Amino acid sequence: MRNWMRVMCVFFVSLVFLGYGIGRSGLAAAFSDRVSGMRAQDETTYAASAAELATHGGWMTPQILGRYFLVKPPLFIWLAAVSMKILGISAFALRIPALLAGCLAITLLFYWPSETRSLWTACLTVVLLLADPLWHTFARLGYTDMLLVASMASALFAVARDPVASRGSTLVIAGVAIATGVMAKNLAGVLPIPILLAFYAVSRRSPPWANLMKICALAAMLAAPWHIYQLIAHRRWFWADYVQVQLLEYGMHPPAPSGSGGPAWFYLKRLIFTDPLLCLLAAIAAPSLIRSIRNGKTDAALLAAWLLVAAGAPLAFRYRNLPYLLPLIPPLCLAASRFGPLASRQGAKLTLTAAAMVFCVKVGFAGQTWGLQYSAAAPIPSEQSLRWYSGLRRPNELIAVNPDDEFYSMALPLPKVRYCYIDNTGIVMRYAPHYAYLGITVSAPQFEELEIWEPKFRERLRAWGLDSPKPVATAIVATSTAEVVQIVQTHPRSDFYVPKDLAADIADLAAATHRPFPAAPGRSFLLALDSAPTSVDREKTRKW
Repeated sequence: MRNWMRVMCVFFVSLVFLGYGIGRSGLAAAFSDRVSGMRAQDETTYAASAAELATHGGWMTPQILGRYFLVKPPLFIWLAAVSMKILGISAFALRIPALLAGCLAITLLFYWPSETRSLWTACLTVVLLLADPLWHTFARLGYTDMLLVASMASALFAVARDPVASRGSTLVIAGVAIATGVMAKNLAGVLPIPILLAFYAVSRRSPPWANLMKICALAAMLAAPWHIYQLIAHRRWFWADYVQVQLLEYGMHPPAPSGSGGPAWFYLKRLIFTDPLLCLLAAIAAPSLIRSIRNGKTDAALLAAWLLVAAGAPLAFRYRNLPYLLPLIPPLCLAASRFGPLASRQGAKLTLTAAAMVFCVKVGFAGQTWGLQYSAAAPIPSEQSLRWYSGLRRPNELIAVNPDDEFYSMALPLPKVRYCYIDNTGIVMRYAPHYAYLGITVSAPQFEELEIWEPKFRERLRAWGLDSPKPVATAIVATSTAEVVQIVQTHPRSDFYVPKDLAADIADLAAATHRPFPAAPGRSFLLALDSAPTSVDREKTRKW
């Protein structure tokens, strides 16, 4: 009974500290990478897809902008859509799955098996996690990464209690957890397997191959149905999105540079800047961790294996992204709390007190890269303008030129959104070559002659299993401002959201068809004169 009370207490405390004010910030308002100043753009994609599921169905194959969204498995989108079904379509509902996953992982790490476990060191682990800016951020964002980390923690927790995986419960928990990770984050979900292999190598144990195969078989059996369905129903789309774009292109040849310097420096700099205290405590604990491994301590060997694989995996994936560091945070916290020089009961009390004080300091300096933000993040500059536009309930399509909205408009209940990029480098076309073949991404000349191209694109989409014109020309690539001006002049019934300097150049040319309206700083709307408001109040359906 006492253990269950502790479990509930740890989970509830984590829920309060991670969840307080979780719905205050708008979509993509928070920074997913404060060092680079990158906002959480992926949140809008997941929000739009989950809202589509919650309102129109299509659960087996999520969609975005009318096209199939198979870049990642749909577990997070499913959970977010269920949350929206229950709580309504809102940023709060979107972020609930990540929040619960973060609280579950903290609870498991509080009870992490250890030869040196004490209540004080366990509490220190919890405080270090709650005070870590990466953990704080991604437990409060609509991202897939916290689901991945929670699944990894669950699988490794089960094996830490039963290193040879001889119990049936260990096989089931580990297999289900790995399948969950795969359905949340693709191949990253199988990371517990190389961690376990590294653990057996570090601890000089013979791997229990039969039991490991059972874990893998169970994980494959649970994750296979959705993958098999997609291979049968949308084979070409699944291969192009899931394998070619996500794994091969981003994993081996990213379409654009994702940071200066080498990958090791990219991640190390961000780790140090976001949580210098954790880095210091983990570095101090390293000698003790190594000695414990030499002395044959199981938990030390497993933590070392987790650290090695979690640090090496982002380096192997060519695309650089700060969320890829999140799986490294739990083993760093466990190493710092359980193997540091203050890991004794008395030392843990002092460290815990100091960590609690540091937590308060981080809350007080929320604007720093190492701070913890509970107040509403400053909204993206375009949010207010786009919400105003959505409230007009216009039936016209909106073409956003060189958008600065982190795709916020994608998540709004607008009739149709197209994105137009002025790009003479070819980056947009290189992002997903099959989009150009299917007509999802078109050139400006193709868009000018869309009535000629659309039948051909619809035929290709139909051959790929999507009988709908909705995704056609949702991305337009212009090579110059002159091509954008031409698009505005030849589309009198389309609304445009353009950079202010471009609007000034176009205003006179389009005066007969469009009326300019000032929008966010540096932006303007060009609203078509040929329009009539609809009778549907779409704005009330989504609380972003």
